[in-house]
Amino acid sequence: MRITPWLYMVGSRQFGLSSRYDCHVYAMKRDAGILLIDAGSGMGHGRIVQNLRDEFGDLSRGTILVTHKHPDHACGAARLHEELGWPIVTSSHTAPLLISGDEDDCGLAEAQRLGSYPPEMRMDAVPVARAFADGDVLALEGFDLTAIHVRGHSADSFVFWMPGFQCLVSADVVFYGGVIGLINTADSSMNGFRTGLAKLEGLDVECLLPGHGMFTLEGGGFHIRKALEEVRKGLIPRCVGQGDLIF
Repeated sequence: MRITPWLYMVGSRQFGLSSRYDCHVYAMKRDAGILLIDAGSGMGHGRIVQNLRDEFGDLSRGTILVTHKHPDHACGAARLHEELGWPIVTSSHTAPLLISGDEDDCGLAEAQRLGSYPPEMRMDAVPVARAFADGDVLALEGFDLTAIHVRGHSADSFVFWMPGFQCLVSADVVFYGGVIGLINTADSSMNGFRTGLAKLEGLDVECLLPGHGMFTLEGGGFHIRKALEEVRKGLIPRCVGQGDLIF
């Protein structure tokens, strides 16, 4: 699904592009190659690959950037890497569990126990070509992204600022409407949002690309400011999982 001349969505539960267990999987295209943002659950990897082929044809060069460890974003990394041959790039926080295929650390084992994911879903080990840290500038397939650690959704959650496009890949940290990705897991915390969201203040964001729900090409900074204002008032902004916000 083409969004702009450089931005596509090739996987998504909400838009019916791949498995019902997949986050939004964005593909960014320049002459240098294709940058894939997140890998989905692995349950719909064939559809993601077919969508890439339908949109671009030539899949000889690309990179897979994994934003954080949760199964709907990371479990597809091994299958896509095997089929496409593209290297995996992720943070130094996430890299060890991808390399080991740790189904406990990524939350898959517990989610399967609770019935959130099917028993056949798995986290297969996959090599990581590059691990980055907070503040690193990544030059990937012709795109420059600054990695920003915002740990409220999970301990390893990163967002990515692309100043050349006034675009923030916000993953599961902050969503359209000022919704935040606070969930009922051990490493998701309001303290993380209190310290982390402030890092996004002052960014001139127009395009906001969250991992679920609605994205926007204009006025993305409004949604970040809305969440930050609520946090600074001592309030908890709307969170994923509340009524119509279930992703």
